[in-house]
Amino acid sequence: MSDHFSGPAVMDDPAVDITDFYAFPSPERPGNLVLIMNAFPMATSRSFFSDVVTYRFRLRPLTRSGDSFAHGPAEHAIDVRFSDVPDGTSAQKGTVVTSDGREASFVTGEPSELDGMRLYAGLVSDPFFMDVEATIRTDISGKLSFGAKGTNTVEFRDVLTIVVEVPFASIIEHFHGVTLIAAVAETFLARGSKPVRFERVGRPEIKNVMLSNATREPKGVELRDLYNREDAFSLSREYRPLYEARVDATLAFFDGLDGEMAWPSAADGRHPMCDLLLSDYLVLDLAHTFATGSFLEIERAVLENRPHATAGGRWLDDDILDEMLTLLVNGGRGERLGDGVDGPTNPAAPVFPYVRQANQRTDLPVPAFVEK
Repeated sequence: MSDHFSGPAVMDDPAVDITDFYAFPSPERPGNLVLIMNAFPMATSRSFFSDVVTYRFRLRPLTRSGDSFAHGPAEHAIDVRFSDVPDGTSAQKGTVVTSDGREASFVTGEPSELDGMRLYAGLVSDPFFMDVEATIRTDISGKLSFGAKGTNTVEFRDVLTIVVEVPFASIIEHFHGVTLIAAVAETFLARGSKPVRFERVGRPEIKNVMLSNATREPKGVELRDLYNREDAFSLSREYRPLYEARVDATLAFFDGLDGEMAWPSAADGRHPMCDLLLSDYLVLDLAHTFATGSFLEIERAVLENRPHATAGGRWLDDDILDEMLTLLVNGGRGERLGDGVDGPTNPAAPVFPYVRQANQRTDLPVPAFVEK
């Protein structure tokens, strides 16, 4: 589900398990970019950020390239780190450091602002929504198994969030005026000059849908842990063919769910969306203002060889499952498909920090797919 539990390794340490990543122009302050990384699936009031891990946002300039994108070498990074939790307390101290010299300290649970940069971290209601069991049934049966009314698997559950909002004028200047950008979230352990990456997230459902089913192609191996350790901007030549084969097979599976072919193979026999999805980052155009429902609009424009019309990225309330399912199954040219879950437990707020107050429910069972 989205990126919760996205591989055996991160399931052993929920503090490094990124559940979702969101990036969008601020609806409250034009000229600002909002980046949200959620971690620790099924968090409680006793859940804390890791005090040895760095939570990082990475941005790079993009250009459209055929049916995909090409990124430039320039990078803007925002690193967030947390202290240990003192005995008898429940709050953590944190620091934010950006690659252009901004630095700020904060305390979890308290919104803060310094020189136009706004920060919030703490326990919040999980903004993701999806009928995971229906998706699993579809995967197993090979038939669309969604009802008109679905069950939100993460209803009333909580996560730990990191919300950073920054003015983006200096970022665009650093990118030599390019407003089309790639955005990635990751967790890693700084160890000398070569950090150990635990997880990275661009688009939702790449690992838990595109890469999770090991029966779809001959290699039949668990790829998610391997994929998590890759640099989003530099996939290894040795392992990229494994990812391509799995994504190709999964895309063909979804295309066949309605009995019709929406995506004829490219000249090389591969699915037209494979390279696009393996360029695994959220794509935004900061020349456009905030608008809801823009998830995948820029990617679809590239596939349709037309100019894009929105800022793209991902807003908290975007129905990513419906959008992806419709695009994968009928190319976005037929009826809108979905899982029957159309919104989160609590809709996003239009003002900072955008996420909603934690539910703090203690009566929720562990989902069956997690216990397996």
